[in-house]
Amino acid sequence: MPVNAHTRQIIELAWSRILGLPDGAISEAAGRPTQHRRLEVPTDAGAGSDAVAQTREDDQIATFVRLYGTSVLYGPSWLLTAARDIDDEVLSLESTMIRLGAGHDARSLGEWVLYYADDVPDIERSSSVAVSYEAADAQDLEAQCPADDVTEVGLSGLDSTFTLIPDDGAGTPNGRPVAGAGYEEWQGLIGHLGVLVRPDVRTVGLGSYAAAVAMEEAFTEGLIPQWRAALGNTGGQRVAGSLGFELAGSQTTVLFNQ
Repeated sequence: MPVNAHTRQIIELAWSRILGLPDGAISEAAGRPTQHRRLEVPTDAGAGSDAVAQTREDDQIATFVRLYGTSVLYGPSWLLTAARDIDDEVLSLESTMIRLGAGHDARSLGEWVLYYADDVPDIERSSSVAVSYEAADAQDLEAQCPADDVTEVGLSGLDSTFTLIPDDGAGTPNGRPVAGAGYEEWQGLIGHLGVLVRPDVRTVGLGSYAAAVAMEEAFTEGLIPQWRAALGNTGGQRVAGSLGFELAGSQTTVLFNQ
């Protein structure tokens, strides 16, 4: 279900701040003719925001964000110039960004699709798992998961975590954590979700349940939940749909060697 206009404006405001643009820049661009909806932020001209550290490893970074028909290219001036005549659909491809940065040893940091929701999914509370807010339980879950998954989600490093632990129905834990979710707060407006599930209990809905709990908590804190799934990750995209998220755009980020 599409997010309402107010929610959309908040999402656009958050990304304007993340990318170092004036507060209303993305919303204003949405009202322009299609060919004039790409905004440019040159990173070598003192522009940009520290909030881009959500995805960046150093200053040699470029990210291309498409959001509700408006796009923003954040990167060095030489890249902005090289990309100026390339269509948004093509520029959003990881391969295009790497090709443009080939002379600078470009490597991908990710190609994602972005989803948002402005309502809480219906949650039927489970009697077989309890929710822990303790960081130690999120770390215990990570210890049981593949290192690549742990690194990608970064669960224990998120601002708020919600870990599912088997429960006897009377409030007594009877096993180690099976799944968890959490969110990182972006600009005090967006709750960027991460979900981690123990390999031996995947595909039974624990990830969706944990994500729904995190969404509910984010809403309680006045944040709009954001789901970001790697392009081609059909499982992650199905989960987004089941939780009521709306597809809003994409983000492609590359890193250059200095």
